Amino acid sequence: MKRFCTLAFMAVLLMYGLHVSAQDDQFPTSYKTTDFSGFYLGGNASTNGWGFNAKYVFNNWFALKTGFETMNFTHNFDFDENGIDYNAYFDYQSGGVLFLGDFSYTKNLYISTGIIANSFKPAVDGRAVGDYQLGDITIPAEDIGTFSMNMKPGLKVSPYVGAGYQAFMGRAKRLTFNFEMGIYYMGAPVLTIESDGLLSPTSDPAFGQAEYLSDQFSAYKIYPVIKLNLAYRIF
Repeated sequence: MKRFCTLAFMAVLLMYGLHVSAQDDQFPTSYKTTDFSGFYLGGNASTNGWGFNAKYVFNNWFALKTGFETMNFTHNFDFDENGIDYNAYFDYQSGGVLFLGDFSYTKNLYISTGIIANSFKPAVDGRAVGDYQLGDITIPAEDIGTFSMNMKPGLKVSPYVGAGYQAFMGRAKRLTFNFEMGIYYMGAPVLTIESDGLLSPTSDPAFGQAEYLSDQFSAYKIYPVIKLNLAYRIF
């Protein structure tokens, strides 16, 4: 982890150096003479959740920002499996803490890269609510059991890259609006299952059910994000 963070920091410094060295050829004079540097505070809404962010703009070509996003919604539903009625509770959590660097290549367009401390954690808990009829034998719902499935990202600290549009508003240009699209790599999700009663084999490693389901989700390593941000320069 320390090696990864060191490499990410070196990449940020390298990109900053490349942008500074090329700034004279890439930006119009009007952009160079307007100073947008300063400390910005704002709020954002994204497909990864709601949150706040803080950004320090060193100059018109480079900025560092941090913040957090969080999303949580729940859904209760019923379903039928092999003639047994179940009730389940879905709890979806996502978001994280961001550490990013923004590199502007025009007045309004920029590239953002860095890491996110990932809090992606969906879960499903359920239990049988209907008896199971097997010929003349009735198996009560409480004997059928309960189950719990939890998923977490393969990488707790996930690299992020995105591209965005920024607009400076107001007479003093202290208010900024950003629209950003990006992805972060969270690795293959890790799935864990717990169960009891007649459902116990579902979580038994000997049956490999958790491994099978993990393989089904292993292709979903990339998490796409769309962000809207509004911030104000404090000083």
